[in-house]
Formats: sequence, structure tokens, C-alpha cells
Amino acid sequence: MKLQNHILTIPIKEETTMDAVLDTFHIARKQRYFLYQKRVIQVNGTPLYQSKMLKPDDIVTITLSQESDTIHAWNTSLSIVYEDDIFLIVDKPSGMLVHSDGNNQNHTLCNAVKAYYDKTNQQHLVRPIHRLDVETSGLVLFCKEPFFQPLLDMQLSQKQIKRDYQAIVQGVMEKQSWMIQAGIARDRHNAKKMRIDKHGKAAKTKVSVCQQYKDYALVKCQLFTGRTHQIRVHLASIHHPILSDPLYGKKDKRIKRCALHAYQLSFPHPLLQEIITCTCELPKDMKNLLTNK
Repeated sequence: MKLQNHILTIPIKEETTMDAVLDTFHIARKQRYFLYQKRVIQVNGTPLYQSKMLKPDDIVTITLSQESDTIHAWNTSLSIVYEDDIFLIVDKPSGMLVHSDGNNQNHTLCNAVKAYYDKTNQQHLVRPIHRLDVETSGLVLFCKEPFFQPLLDMQLSQKQIKRDYQAIVQGVMEKQSWMIQAGIARDRHNAKKMRIDKHGKAAKTKVSVCQQYKDYALVKCQLFTGRTHQIRVHLASIHHPILSDPLYGKKDKRIKRCALHAYQLSFPHPLLQEIITCTCELPKDMKNLLTNK
């Protein structure tokens, strides 16, 4: 398979149906109906109006929509870690929202990506596949083509898109690793806060110590589920909250924000048929804290 100029080309290797091909991308019934009706699917150059049998050596082409967001473009520095015809991975700085919260509509990561698309003459919707808290730095995955969104949603729900974090936590760690399995629910007394609850949504986090310092430690956290504030809640539950976490710990004068960084992202690429893994370094504020221990 290949994607070029918004045209997805799929060589058929064995007898199948067009619906079966669309199933591999998790295209819903309503969406595939529109694809047929808009005549954007062709087999060997002939428009396809409904599912039909496909034979080996048939060539399917799907012309993908060329939509563009109308959000405000914000010209600011953007650290791009990976890019191809489908994906854009950006290293978000701490203090920046991924998308609008209803108040800030012009100075988010999405606004910065919109400016980048405009600058590079790319006509795409600005769609982050996941988000990070405003104080959390690190990797955010964007999908340029809405056609692949259902597949990515499935990959995210089945944890095929993996996100690993680094955090600086309070205290001396008693063990080198933890496997924390504890349900998470919204705090009944604070709508902005989550809490451990045996009746909450299942959550699982692996925590490994990278380096122990005098009264704090650098740890790696691997998510097996994706609950709101999962890492922050789980680390606080073992009495090692993240440094300067305003909700689950306490402010620390050595760093001005919650010391959490999404350093690694890996996912199965639908066209390349391989796992793409991207990493980014610790930001300066966290690195300085470890250097000036």
C-alpha cells in the first residue's frame, strides 16, 4: 500500500471483497456508504459503487478527502519528531494546551500545527490522536487523514499505540519496580481530580526506577490503560507523587511544574506494516533538576 497526493493505493493479493478491505481500516457502515456514493473508490481505474469481489492483481485506489481546519494558525516554534503522509509527531512543551479548553482558542498545540500545515502547503485537518495535560511535556501524535482515524481509535483502545513516560517523584523508592493495578474514578469532592476507587475504571501502570537521588527519583512509567491522570494518581497512591504536582502532591521550589514527560511513543504503521517508535529527550527543567541534584 502507498499514499501519495491524498490517493491511497492498495494492491490486491488474494480474492476478497471491497467491504473486507474497508474492514481492515475499521471503516463504519455509514462512512463506507459515503465513500461508495462519492465514487472515490476505483478498481483498476473504474469507479466502484458498492462492494464487489476483488481478484489478485486488482489495484484499488481511494481518493481521500482534502479538508482543512478553520482554526486560527499560531506561528510559534514547533519541535517535529516524526512526519510522513499520514502522521505528525510533535514534542509538546510544558505549559501548552494540546487543544482549546474553551477559553484559550488561539495558542494551543493544535494552532501551532495548523500554522505548520499552512506554511508547508499541507491541506489537512488538525487531529491529535490523544492528549497530554497542560503541564506535561512530550510526544503527541496527530493524524493527517481522517480515513485512518477509526483504525487509530481501535489501536488506541486496544493499547497498540504505546506511550511511555518519565517522571521525577518524591522520596526514596523502596523497590526498583512496581506494577500498580488500581481502579480510578472521579473525586466526588473535586471535579478536577481523580482518585483510587475499587469500583472505578480498571487501570494498570508499570513503574521502574531509573535513578535514585537523595530525596527524589527519576522513574519510567508504562501505561497499560489510559485513564485520566492515571500516572499521577497511581504514583501518589504508592506515596511517591510527582514533584510539583498541584493536585496529587505539593509544589516543590526546584521545579515550577508537574515533572512528567511523555518520552516515547510507538504504534503499528498501517502502510509500512512495521512498528514506528519515537523518543524525545527530557526537557531542560527536568534535566537541570537531575544535573543539579
